[in-house]
Parts: sequence; structure tokens; C-alpha cells
Amino acid sequence: MENPGKLFLAQRLGISRTAIWKQLQSMRHAGLPIESAGRQGYRLDAPFDHSLIHFKAQGWVTPHYYLSTSSTQTLAKAGAAAGLPQGHIWIAETQSKAKGRLDRHWESGYGGLWFSLLIRPAMPASRVPPITLLAGLALRQAVQEISSLDAKLKWPNDVVVRSHGRWKKCAGILTEMSGQLDRTEWVVIGVGLNVNNTISREMSTRAASLYSLTGKVGDRAQFLRAFLKSFHGLYSRYPHAGFEPFRGLYASHYFEPGKAVRLRTAQGIISGKARGVDASGAIMIESRRKITAISEGEIVL
Repeated sequence: MENPGKLFLAQRLGISRTAIWKQLQSMRHAGLPIESAGRQGYRLDAPFDHSLIHFKAQGWVTPHYYLSTSSTQTLAKAGAAAGLPQGHIWIAETQSKAKGRLDRHWESGYGGLWFSLLIRPAMPASRVPPITLLAGLALRQAVQEISSLDAKLKWPNDVVVRSHGRWKKCAGILTEMSGQLDRTEWVVIGVGLNVNNTISREMSTRAASLYSLTGKVGDRAQFLRAFLKSFHGLYSRYPHAGFEPFRGLYASHYFEPGKAVRLRTAQGIISGKARGVDASGAIMIESRRKITAISEGEIVL
């Protein structure tokens, strides 16, 4: 039997029912959770937020919007290699092959905020790593400002929130770069923020969406604008001030100050108490009355 919803859409838009069906299939293929609502038509089976479609940012940012892509990080690196200037940003509703640190798969379903920002810092490559921490500070600020949740930082690249008595990841950052010892050609900052998207059962013990915690549909453009404003302020100071002025701020938002942590590194697991970060962005771990600065690895929840 003909779906009256499809007929209504065809009449309202002035196109054929076949064209409606093809568009619906295309949107489903892109990853949007469109479900049949019986004789009523179709529905988007997720909190609806269309704020990114016509996203307008501050003057220094040029947005590129995609309904679906393999990875905004891939698009951004191609743009960087093509010579695009600093400030271009790639945004997607869904990603099919997004990756996090250590090449891990990153779930990127409809409703999340997935983007990659291109910057071209005029500095040696050795000074780039703390930029990830600056992005973390800006992202944490955006989450807390817009959602009112008490967001914290987990070194080196995660934003976490409390859910049912435990810390869960709501956002992650992947920074990639190209350069030489004495100069940096480009840096791409990839961000994934769980706003309104559904978290799979497999990941639900370690990750959470802001919607699941607040019950409110988040305006993703608001989160993006807040991040860009905060990051621009921090990044503008970094070339001449270095990371030293930001160490105290980073430590004040660390998720479990003074508590024992387990750090997974290339050399194995290192245990101790986190004592902040140094001027290079390395985390300082105290173990057996000795403090060691560790520049690679991740804290295990």
C-alpha cells in the first residue's frame, strides 16, 4: 500500500514519489537513522538538531559541511596538503571511517559533533604537542558552558563527565601534523563530541553522550562556536607565551587530582599519582617518591 507520508512529501515538494524514495535511501546510506512511521510517513529516529547545516563561525574560520564522509580528518589533511590557509574546518553529520588515537575506531553516528580544524602555527614541530592540551581546555570549557555539566580533562586528549558514579568519555581529540624539526607546515585538530548521538551498548560502559546525561537536545553549532572562541583565545597566546601559563589551568580541570592512575605507554603500564603537566605538556607521575615526566601514552580508566 502506498505510504501517504511519501505522497504528502512528493506533493509538498513538487517532485515524484520515486524521487522521495531515492532521497530517503540516500540519507539512510549516509548514516541518518530514518525509520518508517507506518502510514504516517517517516521519522528521524534520533534527537533532531539541524544547526550545523548553515553553520556560520567567527571571521577566522571557513566551514566545509558534509552530510557524510569517511573522515573529516582525511578531508582536512587533503586541504592542508593543497595549501589551504589556517582556519578551514571540515564538519560532518556522520563518518564511516573515523579514527581516534592509536588508530582506534571512533563511533560517529548522527547527532554527534565531528569536525577537523586546520591551523598553521609558526613554530618548530617540537612545540606542537601542547596544542592538543589547549584544544582539550577549549573543548572542556565549551561542554561545561553549554551543557552545564561538570566536564573534566583526562590526559592527554579526552574530556570526561560523571555518569552513574564513574567517569565516562564524552569527547576526544586527535592531533596530526606535518613539519620538520625547525618548522611546522600544518596541524589538523580532529574533534569528536558525543552530543545527541546514540552510544552503542559496547561503548556505553566507557562513553556517554551529553543528551543521555541532560535529557536536552544540544545545539551542536553552539558547542562548536564556544570551542572555536575559546581555542582561538588560547592558541593566540601560545606562540609567544608557551604552555607554562596554562599549566595551572589544566591541572585545575584534571579529572582526579592527586589520585593514583595507571598510564598505558609503549613501555608498558606505569602506575603512580598524577602531579600535573610540565611546560612541554607531558604528564608528571609520582611513583616511589620520584616524579617522572611522561610525554606519550594515555590514562586508563
